[in-house]
Amino acid sequence: MEGTTTTRGLAAKAGQLLDVGGAELYLEVDGEGPPLLLVHGLGLTGALWNRVADSLGGGHTIVRVDLRGAGRSRETERGELTLARWAADLATMIERLELERPTVVGHSLGAAIALKLALERPELPGALVLIGTEADLTNLAPRMLASAERIESDGLERWIDDVWARNPPFAAPSLARDGAILDEYRNLLLENDARDYVRQCRAIAGAEPLSRRLGEIGQPVLVVVGSLDNRTLPEHGRELVASLPNARLVEFAEAGHSIPLEAPQATADAILEFVREVEVVATAAGERRPGVLRADRTPRNARSGPFGHLDVRWVVGEHTGASLIAFGQSTYPFGATHENHHHPHAEEVVMVVSGRGTQKIGDRSLDLGPGDICFIPRATPHRITGTSRDDDCVILWAFGGAGSIEQAGYVPLPDDEEKVQ
Repeated sequence: MEGTTTTRGLAAKAGQLLDVGGAELYLEVDGEGPPLLLVHGLGLTGALWNRVADSLGGGHTIVRVDLRGAGRSRETERGELTLARWAADLATMIERLELERPTVVGHSLGAAIALKLALERPELPGALVLIGTEADLTNLAPRMLASAERIESDGLERWIDDVWARNPPFAAPSLARDGAILDEYRNLLLENDARDYVRQCRAIAGAEPLSRRLGEIGQPVLVVVGSLDNRTLPEHGRELVASLPNARLVEFAEAGHSIPLEAPQATADAILEFVREVEVVATAAGERRPGVLRADRTPRNARSGPFGHLDVRWVVGEHTGASLIAFGQSTYPFGATHENHHHPHAEEVVMVVSGRGTQKIGDRSLDLGPGDICFIPRATPHRITGTSRDDDCVILWAFGGAGSIEQAGYVPLPDDEEKVQ
């Protein structure tokens, strides 16, 4: 490939090839600052991100890569394409370029690869931005297999003109705003070798499901969906947010599947805002100084354990550098509760923000409504139950003397247990 060289380290610039074993990945590295690794989806290249990269401005090292089997990357031999293979390629790239905890931004297939990377090499990505994707790509198998068979019989260009062009991955409002994105996307598809595009389709159709492992992902995650996406359905993106321990959602009302082309400025703005939030939390934790936090953008409790069925947000605690206090928000729908328990090493204060709940403390039952506050001494059995049929019971709570539930201690008790001496 004319004008390319192999590379190592962050000195890499546009038009470089990186040997990752069995393939040379084409990549572009521009700018300086905290790294953003941009990963494209099916049949595309790093050029998918050109408009987003322009909108991001300065202040970041932006890395765009063409995946194995796509675009300008080269394979020494064609092997099976899988999420695991692609994720391993990204891991090698991160290590070889010495990217420190990059925010990995993936679109569609690229976002599923980012999820796989976080599951297999959790020490590498600092945060994830998942755009237009879902955890189980096998939901797309019928479409992918039909496309593969048609391309094998008729060729890639005819499939693009006869099938893809009749239902392109754009929302109608997006095409009305900027019809040039249709030709831009089509030209990227035409750069594919038909055999490689079919291999990508079959890899998606046979991709391993990731939904059962989402609770293992501890990084902050931003999920971006288009309300008019007819490929990876927006409800699957919303389900993804609900299943990740530390995720929030941004939804673009007039966008389809190809969000980086349909809404590049809005995409860049969402990425930058999210990265700033992650940096605030990380800086506050590292320097033990205040930062601006929001309950809906902070870690959610693990799916296992007595609170796994509830939305419990740990806003302040060990992860923000606190050692003697933990503060959070919990949501209890009608009838929702948790097991009776006590904390031998921490006092607790509970305040109801909305809805109503019954707080049991020792042998007392307190009916609490918005603005009501109760104090729970250490080593005192307690539990709260949501009693609002119309509004969830949302509480704020704080531990005194502990920065985490592990420090506070957690001792489950029978429901009729009396105060522990």
